[in-house]
Amino acid sequence: MFSNWWPLFVVATYVLAPLPNAVFGRYAGRDDVMSDYQGGIADAGYFLTGLMIITGFCLPVVLAHAGVITVPAMIMSISGGLLIYGTIISYSRFFSEEEDF
Repeated sequence: MFSNWWPLFVVATYVLAPLPNAVFGRYAGRDDVMSDYQGGIADAGYFLTGLMIITGFCLPVVLAHAGVITVPAMIMSISGGLLIYGTIISYSRFFSEEEDF
């Protein structure tokens, strides 16, 4: 009953999701003060990050549809993803520095 480890593949998408923004953002030159547009390389990083986040939510649905995992495991995996991403978003919003002038 507890020997099914397939839902843990979703954890890999949680770990790998921020990497494209970190890698491509460095190449896009975000440290440049004068540039308003970051270029296509930053957009590619955003796309890959979005792809990983969508994969984190859709992989449990595909595994449940294929009969590899049960529906309660799918629900728990998706709710765990919502909890993780919600925590990351609220942390980044709370601690972001905004300049008023």
